Formats: sequence, C-alpha cells, structure tokens
Amino acid sequence: MTTQSAARSMPHANDEPALKYVEANGVRFAYLEQGGGPLVMFMHGFPDNAWSYRKQMQVFADAGYRAVSPFLRGYAPTEIPADGIFDPIALGKDLEALIAALSDDGQACVVGMDWGGTSTFQALATAPSAIKAAVVMNTAHPITFSSIRRDPDAVRSIFHFYFFQLPGADSAVNIEGLPFVDYLWKLWSPTYENEEHLRSIKETLSSPGTMSAALKYYGGLFNAGFARRLPMNEMHTPTLTIYGGNDPTARYSVKEEPFFKGPHKRVVLPEVGHFPHLEREAEVTGLIMDWFKTYAPN
Repeated sequence: MTTQSAARSMPHANDEPALKYVEANGVRFAYLEQGGGPLVMFMHGFPDNAWSYRKQMQVFADAGYRAVSPFLRGYAPTEIPADGIFDPIALGKDLEALIAALSDDGQACVVGMDWGGTSTFQALATAPSAIKAAVVMNTAHPITFSSIRRDPDAVRSIFHFYFFQLPGADSAVNIEGLPFVDYLWKLWSPTYENEEHLRSIKETLSSPGTMSAALKYYGGLFNAGFARRLPMNEMHTPTLTIYGGNDPTARYSVKEEPFFKGPHKRVVLPEVGHFPHLEREAEVTGLIMDWFKTYAPN
C-alpha cells in the first residue's frame, strides 16, 4: 500500500487527523486518519465531507482504534473517477477496495450515512466478509423506496433527489456561496449550527468538478433502481441502523428488518434530523462504540 501524507490544520483543535491518499477501485482517494489499532471506516454523505466525523474519529482513536474517514469518489481532494460512474455498485466496490487497501486483515468496522450508508448497504450485500460490524445512519433501505415514492409528503421531503437529476440542476446549485448547501442543512438539521464545518463542506464542493460529480450520485441510484440493481439480499453482518425521527428515511424503516438475519437493531431518535452523529454527538457516538464493542471486540 502506498500512501502520501499532507498537512492540514483546523482551528482550535488538537491531535487532528492526518490527510493521506490511497489508490482503491481505480480511484485515488483522499482520507483522514487518526489513531492506531483495528480499522473503523467512517463514510460521509451529501452535502458533507470526511471532516463530518472528526469528533467520532477522536473518540475512537482514544479508544485504541484506527479511524479512517475517506472523501467519497468525486469529492475533492479524492479524484473524480474517469468512468463517471456513481451508482451503488461502484460505491460498494469503493468501500470494499478501501478496506482491502487500508486494513491489516481485510476487514473493518464501518459507519456510513446517506451516500456512505448506501455504500455500506451495498458492501454488506456483496462483500460481507470485509465488514465485521456496521452502523448505517439515515439511509433508506431499497425495500422502502416504493413506499416513499407513493407518499406525497415523503416525496416533498426528498425533492432534491428529483431536482438534482433535472437538466440545468448543476448550474442552479453550483453558484457562488453555495446557498443550496446552507438551505439543505437548515432544512434537514435546523437545530445544528457549525459555521466552520459548513465552510469546510463548501470548500470541498467548490473544487472544480466536485459538485457535478456529487449530483450524479442521484441519477446513479435512480438508474440502479430502475434496472433492479439495488442490494436486496439477506444480510448477516451485525448491523445497527440509526434514524433521525425527523428524517424522511425513518418513515418506512421498519420494512428493512426482515432483511437482517444476523444481529440487528433499529434506533429512531426523536427530534433528530439528517445528521444524527452531529446533532446528538455523544449519544450516537456511544451507540456506535457499544455496537462495535459488542459484535466486533478488539
């Protein structure tokens, strides 16, 4: 494995993660790394970046884990893939390849939310031996998609999924100041405020080509569903699913339960929006830590 370290500092923080690079699944990924020990992968969503998990990374590093948070494909400074593919299969292969490249034993514990959760669901279905235990946050299981599509209120709540696939959406969203990013964070997690993190996200999404790449994830998921290429397998890996009660993914989440044949727990947090690990930092970090200590002890 070849990695390249790069310095990056964040204000008012100690023991910050290091920014490194690795080749996986044909893509040069940037990732944050902190600590040493068993590998825990933290996979972010949209509109977000790898720094979303900086508090969790510190906690896990202090607990004797090697915490790694990649920037997803197309999210700067990870490169934009030459094949232009952003469907769930590619995301699952990315996660599988990252674990293979970064782990000592070909396995990791995985935390994923939003698109990071999509990559985790896919890898749980197609590469289960790579994941010791998983936590998936605010990611609709494919079995819920038909229910969401038939629910007008749910459709309104996920308007961005459809809007981002329209011609011209890129030019409407990728404008100076990225006000769409501010809008979505305020809409999805109105009680959470962190201007420093929002600036970091905008820096990521303002990099040339990144916003265009990020929006292609939505068409990739839609086309995969239309072609029946979504992970609908039984899953035997110990998996904790966490939903914010105010997030639309929670509404039909009970339908996921028959697909988990191994240890599984579904937690819905009242009055929590799209970013549980930020809105309820200590509680959610504790849930994750307890799950991994129970089902993937060091």
